[in-house]
Amino acid sequence: MRIWQLRLLFLSLFSTSIYAAIDFESIALESDQSMELGDQVLVLTDDSGQLSPFEVLSDAFDSQWEETTNGQLKHNYRFGVIWILFRLDASRSIHKEWDLVIANPSLKYIDLYQLFDNSGPRLVQRTGAMRPFDSRAKDHRYFVLPLEVYGPTTFLMRIDATSNSNLVMELHPGETFWSNIQLEDFANWLFYGVILAMVTYNLFLFMTVRDSSYLWYVLFIGCFGAIQFSLDGYLFQYFWWEGQGYDTRINYLLSGLTLAFIGCFIVKFLDLPRLSRRLTIFVALAIGFQLVLAMSAWHLERSLMGLLLTINSALYLTMALLVGLYAWHQGVMAAKFFVLAWTVFYLGNILFLLSSSGLIQLPWPPTVVSKIGAFLETMLLSFALAHRIRLLRESSERERMRAEAQSYFLAQISHEIRTPLNGVLGMTEILARTRLDDEQLSYVHTIQGSGASLMALINDILDYSKIEAGKMSLNVESINIRLLIDQQTQLFYAQAERKGLMLTSEVAASVPDYVRIDVQRLRQVLSNLISNAIKFTDAGSVDITVSCERRQGNPWLQCRVVDTGIGIAAAEMDSLFNAYSQVHAAHERADYGTGLGLAISRQLVHLMGGELNVSSQVGQGTEFQLRVPLQLGHAQKNTVEEHASLPASRQLTILVAEDNVVNQRVIRGLLEKLGHNIILVTNGDEIVEARQQAERPADLILMDCEMPELDGYQATRLIRDYEQRQQQIRLPIVALTAHALEEVRQRCLDAGMDDFLTKPVSTRQLEKVLSRYG
Repeated sequence: MRIWQLRLLFLSLFSTSIYAAIDFESIALESDQSMELGDQVLVLTDDSGQLSPFEVLSDAFDSQWEETTNGQLKHNYRFGVIWILFRLDASRSIHKEWDLVIANPSLKYIDLYQLFDNSGPRLVQRTGAMRPFDSRAKDHRYFVLPLEVYGPTTFLMRIDATSNSNLVMELHPGETFWSNIQLEDFANWLFYGVILAMVTYNLFLFMTVRDSSYLWYVLFIGCFGAIQFSLDGYLFQYFWWEGQGYDTRINYLLSGLTLAFIGCFIVKFLDLPRLSRRLTIFVALAIGFQLVLAMSAWHLERSLMGLLLTINSALYLTMALLVGLYAWHQGVMAAKFFVLAWTVFYLGNILFLLSSSGLIQLPWPPTVVSKIGAFLETMLLSFALAHRIRLLRESSERERMRAEAQSYFLAQISHEIRTPLNGVLGMTEILARTRLDDEQLSYVHTIQGSGASLMALINDILDYSKIEAGKMSLNVESINIRLLIDQQTQLFYAQAERKGLMLTSEVAASVPDYVRIDVQRLRQVLSNLISNAIKFTDAGSVDITVSCERRQGNPWLQCRVVDTGIGIAAAEMDSLFNAYSQVHAAHERADYGTGLGLAISRQLVHLMGGELNVSSQVGQGTEFQLRVPLQLGHAQKNTVEEHASLPASRQLTILVAEDNVVNQRVIRGLLEKLGHNIILVTNGDEIVEARQQAERPADLILMDCEMPELDGYQATRLIRDYEQRQQQIRLPIVALTAHALEEVRQRCLDAGMDDFLTKPVSTRQLEKVLSRYG
C-alpha cells in the first residue's frame, strides 16, 4: 500500500509533464446549443481495470490514446474500463456552467477528474449504477455531471461498464437538458402505459375465461416491461433501496424469466402438446434452461452471464419463431397471428442484441428498437388473443349445440326404448301375479331384472347427457338423513345377503336429524357407491358411516362407503371418475356396468358444491368419501311419503288416453289389478270428446303425451279451456310419457297437467300417484 502511495506521489510531482505530451484539440462551446460529445475525445482502453489517472496520463501510455471516429463510443463500447480525455473551451460562450449527460443508466462506475496544471488530475465527481442514487449531482435516471468551464479546461473520465454498451454523451448549457429529454421520457412512459394496460386487460381476460395462455402472456409482457424499466433507469430512480447501489444482475434474472414465460405462452397458445409431443418436450427443456440461467445471475461472472444471455436470447427467439411457423404449417389458426406479431418482436430484439454486441450500428439507441418491436408485437398479439377468444366462443357454442343435439337424440332414443320396455316390464309384472310354478316365476324375475338393468342404463345415459349439456338442476328440500341412510341400507340388504356380505350403516350422533339437500341426487350417488361396493366385494363387509366435520368454520356432511373388496390399482385411480371407465378386474366379471355411475356421481356431488374422493389398496378394499356442505333442515309433512305405499282409498273411474296397443293392455291390466274402472281412448280428440260428453265425469285422466292427430299437451289445454268455460270441476290429469327430461315435465305442467308418470309404469308408481287423488 505504501509503495502505491509513493508511486502516486511521484507521479503527481511531475504531473505537469504527464499530459503535456498528449496532443488533442479543445472542443469549443459556443452560444447555447447542445452538442454531442463523441468523435472529439481521446479514448484509452484499460484491460486490467487497475490503472490510476496518473498512469494513463503518463508518457508510457501516450501512444495508446486513440481518437474516436464514426460514432465509435455511441455504437460500439465494449465491456470493461475505458478512460476518456477531452478539453472544453467556453471562452466564447455566455454559458459557463454546462451539464454532461451520459445516456446509459447501466454503467457501473463513473469517475470524473479535472486536470490542473499545478496538481494534476483531481477527482471532482463520482457516480454510477453501483453507487447509491443519492450520489448523483442531479436527480435523474441518466448520469448528469455538472461542469464549470470558463477557459480551456481538460477533463478525464473513467467509465466501467457491466457489458457491451452504447455510450451517448451530450453537453447541455445550464439546465436546458431537462427540456431536451422530456420528449424521450414522455415516449417511455407512453410505452409503459401500453404495457400496463395490456397486462391489466389480459389479466382480466384470464380471470374471466380461465385460459392460462393469457396468464403466461401477462407474465411475459410484464417481465419484458420490467427489463425495459430497469434498462431505462427508472427502477433504480424510483423503486430501489435508498443508500444502496443498483445491482444490474437483476436484468439477467428478468431476462431469463421473460424467455421462460415466452416458452410457456407458446406451448399453451399454439397448443403444442396436440401438435407434437417431441417438440413440446424440447420447448419444455428450453424453458427449464432459461430458469436455470435466470437463477445463475448471482453465481456467474457478469461478463460471462452477459455473453450467455446474448447468445441464448438470439437462439431462443429464433426457436420461438420457427415453432410458430411449424404450427402455422400444421394448420393452427392462431399461429398466423402469432408469427406476424412475433416476427416484429423478433426483429426488434435481434437488432437490439446485435447492436448491443457491437456487431451492427443503428441510428437509434438499441432499447428504442426493442421497444418499437415490443409495442407492435403487443398490438398484433392483442388481435391474436381476441381471435382466440372468438375461436373459443365458437368452439364453446359448437360444443353446446353438440351437447344439446346429443341430449335431444338420447331423449328420443330413450322415448323409443321406454315405450316397448313399458310393455315388457308391465306385462311381466302382470304375469308375475298369475298362477306360475317356481321355474316360470324365476324366468319372469329374470326378465324383470334385465329390464330394470336396461332402465338403469337408460337413466344413466340421460343423466350424463343432461350434465354435459349443463341442464342438470337440483331440487333442495328438507329430509330426514337417518331415515334416508336406513332406507338405502335396506334397499341393498338382500343383495349383500345373497353374497354373504355384512352390510352395516351408522349415523354419528353429531349429525342433525334433518338436512336440506337434493334427496333424489343424494340417493342416486349413495346407490351407485353402495352398489359398486357390493358388486366388487366377494367376502367381508360393506360399511356406511355418516358424520359431520367442520371446514373453515362451516359444517360439512361426510358419508363414507368402505368395502373389503378387490381394491383399485393406483394406475387406475386417476381415470376412475371418467365416463365409461371401469376397474380392470371388472372386465372379467359378468356384472360390470357402463362405467357411467361414478362419473355421474362425481358430477352430481360437484353440482351440490361438494367433493367425491377415493382411496384404495389392491386386495384390501376401497373407501369412497362423499362430502357436501351441510344445511340444517326441519321436519315437514310429506304427503307423498305418507301415501307412497298406500292404495287409493276408493275405486276410481279413470280415463286413459294411449295410442299404443301394447301399452293399452299394460295400463289396463295394472289398473284393473288395483280395482279401478277404465275408460280407454286412443287419441287426443277422443279424450277431449270423452271429457265433454261424459254424463258422469271420471275421477282422473291418464294422458299419453305423444299421440297422433291431437297430442296430450293440446288435448289438456282444450280440456282445461272447456272446464273453465263450462265451470266444470277440474279433473286431475296425470301425464303418461316415455320422456324423462325435466323440460318435458315442465311442459306437461305448463299445459295444465297435475302430475307426471314416466314409462315404464309399475304398480307401485301407479299406487303412489293415485293415492294423491283417491
